Amino acid sequence: MSRRVEVRKAALAKNAELAACNRALFQEKDIKAINLLSAPGLGKTTLLKRTVAHLRERGLRAAVIVGDLATENDAQRLQETGAPAVQITTGTACHLDAAMVARALEELELDGLNFLFIENVGNLVCPAAYDLGEDLCVVLFSTPEGEDKPLKYPPIFKSAQLVILNKIDVAEALGFDLAG
Repeated sequence: MSRRVEVRKAALAKNAELAACNRALFQEKDIKAINLLSAPGLGKTTLLKRTVAHLRERGLRAAVIVGDLATENDAQRLQETGAPAVQITTGTACHLDAAMVARALEELELDGLNFLFIENVGNLVCPAAYDLGEDLCVVLFSTPEGEDKPLKYPPIFKSAQLVILNKIDVAEALGFDLAG
């Protein structure tokens, strides 16, 4: 006997509602929110440390929300820049969602903040489905991974407004096709 179940509400409807609330808060406070995504170990934290320092030199304030499965290492590294950094430890969740970001926002002083960076959990699959309320989605990938990553993980690359190719200094040695 077969049974048909009709779904009348999108599976991520609650996340979309919370993302809209986050987005409204960012707009109200005039904060540019940027979600940074990549596979693990590709340099998200290093890129953010340099970016936050660069912004600070220009008189701009930034804060960071960091998602990781188990440690607070990246948040501690980012706090060395003087920027506030809040850690979200997800346990077994392979992504951040809008509710997690909303809770982390409660720990930050948002007045006078120019930029909020969200360093998502290192993963090219799960985070693509979750709107966090960000203004800009940035995907970082590197030459050691191979040029086929956009073909293997199309949702995350299609949802990104900016893709950064990292570790190009070793592209030739790896046979990475920069033209392709």
